[in-house]
Amino acid sequence: MISRRLILTYLLSLTVLSGTFFGEKSLTDPHAILEKHFEAIGGLENLKAMKTMYQEGAIVIEGAGLEGTFKQWSERPLRLRQETDLKIVSEVSGDNGEVSWVVDANGKVLIKRDENTLKEREVRKLMEEYEYMNSESEFFTLTFEGVEKVNGKDCYVVKIANTINQDVQINFYNKSNFYLLRTMIIKPDNEDHITYSDFRTVDGMTFPFREKVKTLPTGETTTVEYAKYAFNVEIDNSLFEPPQEDVEDFVFMKGDNAEDVPVEFIESHIYLPVNVLGKERLWVLDCGASVNVIDSSFAAELNLQFEGPIKGQGASGVVNFYFVTLPAYTVGSIQFREQKVLALSFREIFQRALGLDVIGILGYDFLSRFVTKIDYAKQTLSFYHPSKFEYHGNGKVIDSPIEGSMFSLPLTVDGEYSGKWRLDIGAPDIDFHYPYTKANDLLNREGVDVIVGDAAGWTKSRISRFRTIEIDGFILENPLIGMPSQEGTGSFAEESMIGNVGNSFLRNFVLYMDYSDQKVILEKGDDFGKEFQRGKSGLQYLYNADNDVEVQFVSPNTPADDAGFKERDIITSINGIEVQYLDGVIALRKLMRAEAGTTYTIGILREGKTFDKQLTLRDLF
Repeated sequence: MISRRLILTYLLSLTVLSGTFFGEKSLTDPHAILEKHFEAIGGLENLKAMKTMYQEGAIVIEGAGLEGTFKQWSERPLRLRQETDLKIVSEVSGDNGEVSWVVDANGKVLIKRDENTLKEREVRKLMEEYEYMNSESEFFTLTFEGVEKVNGKDCYVVKIANTINQDVQINFYNKSNFYLLRTMIIKPDNEDHITYSDFRTVDGMTFPFREKVKTLPTGETTTVEYAKYAFNVEIDNSLFEPPQEDVEDFVFMKGDNAEDVPVEFIESHIYLPVNVLGKERLWVLDCGASVNVIDSSFAAELNLQFEGPIKGQGASGVVNFYFVTLPAYTVGSIQFREQKVLALSFREIFQRALGLDVIGILGYDFLSRFVTKIDYAKQTLSFYHPSKFEYHGNGKVIDSPIEGSMFSLPLTVDGEYSGKWRLDIGAPDIDFHYPYTKANDLLNREGVDVIVGDAAGWTKSRISRFRTIEIDGFILENPLIGMPSQEGTGSFAEESMIGNVGNSFLRNFVLYMDYSDQKVILEKGDDFGKEFQRGKSGLQYLYNADNDVEVQFVSPNTPADDAGFKERDIITSINGIEVQYLDGVIALRKLMRAEAGTTYTIGILREGKTFDKQLTLRDLF
């Protein structure tokens, strides 16, 4: 879970050290530096003799109040098992030499067969075969990057890149004793900066017994303290195998499934009632949430115990969250046992943006148990047990390996912008990620500027009309796609995916999400190809702390801008009717989606003065 990549890091750095001597070379040659380091830690033959390894120790997530233990077994090539116990949450992960797998804090088994994982395994296997030391390797390039200081000590810097994926490892070797003092593992979407210390000799080999890891962009710091290294231990091969049975922490209370469950589709989000301890409240369905989430204030109402905080990523930035144990809950005719979930303050977002009291997010810990069918046009959900589900429709079955906890889909925009997109039923729209937007010169494309937000905060985006968007023969014309205007640190900054595809695209279909087989099924829905009305004013508004409707943003060169609206204006009336009698912000948004040419007289309160403005709607795209 949290520490697997950290504990493996030093093992991989040791693997990088072993190889063939090439004679005396200048220490600007990276191979010569590696050879010196190899000599310093105990010798090539001892390293090669390590066929298996066992490690155990302690792990602390600083500032989070989370600490625990880990155990790890490994056998070359690739075979691995790690058990991490942070007391309030635990996870088991591994690799049997054929596939990587993970069992999360709620017992769900995931076989990792996404492209990134497959490439990482290929790189690791080649490193264990010492392919990187081949100066003519078609896979690896080693370069000397100069001399830099680490904790006041001069270090040789060696970069290891490969042609299989975009990951780069940069190692810093102490010039005086050639110990590895720091490693930077740079991936497209995150970085780990690991500092090594407390070096000790075990069976003739020198290892660091302490690692301090800072993860970017979250800034989370983790300390790993090793208590034991043991080599060439006997390991039961079954340890490396994924569990044969998956968790089943739910029951259908009426038959073998729950079909045609009515939901509310409000402002491009899916809502349904959930009952916890007799309190039925509205939750939003979101496959972009890697776990179930409960609002912190509602968790407090239920007297749940908070443990944390931990840092995580939202769409627009970094957020703090806590762990809590959610008691047994029901969704329609489905009953769940208690689960570990995250507690996060987000209730106010829905209250301010929509006037809705939404206190939970049903994410991976809910959806991954089923094959879920979403009929957007009929506004119904159906849930099927994966072992009993058979598809006999005429839709397109799309292989969609789960990466992290989300499906990825191959989409093409305008016949040229092709790649993997994250499927996200918790997102209202289609959005390119910032790195792709920048790399493809889309930042200056004409469009309408808006602001978008989540629990991490607000960020600017530009919505632009494209010609087509296509997936597996389904073609939709004139899609509107958002493009972040700034990089940020959230999921919109992700490089491994082109973007997120949300409900403005998905609502054209009947969507099936099959987590067990890692497939997505798309059928044409009753609304396929329909042009859904969008706002025509350029106004964005929400409830402020006084429960007044306040202008949050005015898009440049729109009717609202032309009419002279300003941020922080209070909207008091529409055509003489006070806002409080218009059924809230959602009703206002519907009014702003009326036919182009519609004119409203809007009452405004600005700096203590009241006056009217004329606003005439027009098509913005």
